[in-house]
Amino acid sequence: MLGNILDIEVPMITALNGPVLLHSEYALLTDVVLATPETVFQDKPHFEFGIVPGDGMHILWPEVIGSIRGRYFLLTRQVLDAQTAKDWGVVNEIVPQDRLLARAHEIADGIAALPPLTGRYTRIALTQRLRRLVEEGAGYGLALEGISAADVARSIAAQA
Repeated sequence: MLGNILDIEVPMITALNGPVLLHSEYALLTDVVLATPETVFQDKPHFEFGIVPGDGMHILWPEVIGSIRGRYFLLTRQVLDAQTAKDWGVVNEIVPQDRLLARAHEIADGIAALPPLTGRYTRIALTQRLRRLVEEGAGYGLALEGISAADVARSIAAQA
């Protein structure tokens, strides 16, 4: 999925209007992230199910918010409110919910006014580093996630 998002060759805008508790790494692959004051981020399911967050969370959160903060975020299941996410570079703007889509359209219209190749090639240029990081770490992370999931499944089966 991460590669598919990175393969989109036009600038992408994410408009988040509430909690992002599952696959928040998808938003980190887009170019503009808008949130409402009610938006919070957390990696809720991985540790709750006893599974390694190896599906891209382990790559993208430390990359975006810094290594120490990213590891803390994942290991402690920290909840990031919208303002903290903005302060740490996850969110570009915090917009009232009733203005969220309008603001996303304003930004999209500005980007769409560029010559087509300019928007497309800018997206490609801006995502090169992320593409390398994902290609380098996703397979290993998914293997670790799969091994931990199999171990959890074995433990559950043994208890039944």
